[in-house]
Amino acid sequence: MEILTYQEMAQKSDLLPLMEQAFGWPFDPLEFEKNIKMDPRLRDGCVGFCAVRDRKVLGYVGVMDLTTRTADGKVEKAGGIYGVATFPGYTRQGVCTALMNRAHEYFIEKGRRFSLLTTSPTLVAHALYCRLGYFDVALFPSAYKMKEKTGRRKAVERKDLSRWDFGRMLELFKEYVKSRTGFVVRDEVHLKMLVKNYEISARECITTPKGYVIFKKEKKLARIRELVASDHSEMRRLAGLIEEKAQNIIIGRLGIGDSAVGRMYESRGFTVLKTGHGVLMAKELADNASFSQSYGNSFFISALDHF
Repeated sequence: MEILTYQEMAQKSDLLPLMEQAFGWPFDPLEFEKNIKMDPRLRDGCVGFCAVRDRKVLGYVGVMDLTTRTADGKVEKAGGIYGVATFPGYTRQGVCTALMNRAHEYFIEKGRRFSLLTTSPTLVAHALYCRLGYFDVALFPSAYKMKEKTGRRKAVERKDLSRWDFGRMLELFKEYVKSRTGFVVRDEVHLKMLVKNYEISARECITTPKGYVIFKKEKKLARIRELVASDHSEMRRLAGLIEEKAQNIIIGRLGIGDSAVGRMYESRGFTVLKTGHGVLMAKELADNASFSQSYGNSFFISALDHF
């Protein structure tokens, strides 16, 4: 078995069956190359590692650079793992372990002290990650609400608040996370990349002087991806606007360390699940690396930053 970087692969389209089987992702090399160029997490790295035998793809592990802020206020890059997949017929043969170990070597070569990934504790892969030295940082909570059927829909505010105002959004976000660690470092390029990844349009963002909400409208439901506001009343107001836009169901994807939004959802009658199928995991790559000491108890990652 040979391990190649993504760039070293002669036929990148060979990843299509693997990605479609594992994630339902119709992998298109041309589109992916465009994403690499615009994604600051990918464009300066090797993108990923692929296991190959007799020119057949066996598995893949993606790698990225994640910008974080530590408890002492320093900006530090961490390694990020994504797109872990082994082709059916080659599981339990050490393919994934070899790829993960190569990814860890790569992170260490780049001076990374931590490797991070998101998965589900219900998946078999979670046990593998634990054996490789990963541990759970926190679970991603969620909030759910079913609208009562009244026979008619409440009219949405006439003033159109749907627009992209990236400068104002970044100011609000910076203030919101000023005392937190983790995924709290953003610029306009990074924010635009995040909303593009979720295919969110300007009509799916509401910005006010005191807050903003990014959501995704899907037939009868609306998924709130990120809600940031300067106070509780503005959070409630923004959530209310989304409730008006949704036909039947509202789902709030909360980030880790976002307890204020969780309390707001509870105050509006949402069912809030503080545990769920999504978990952030970390691995310490250096002998002197301590995740708890580096990030303290204020680690934050928005659902929009989920990778």
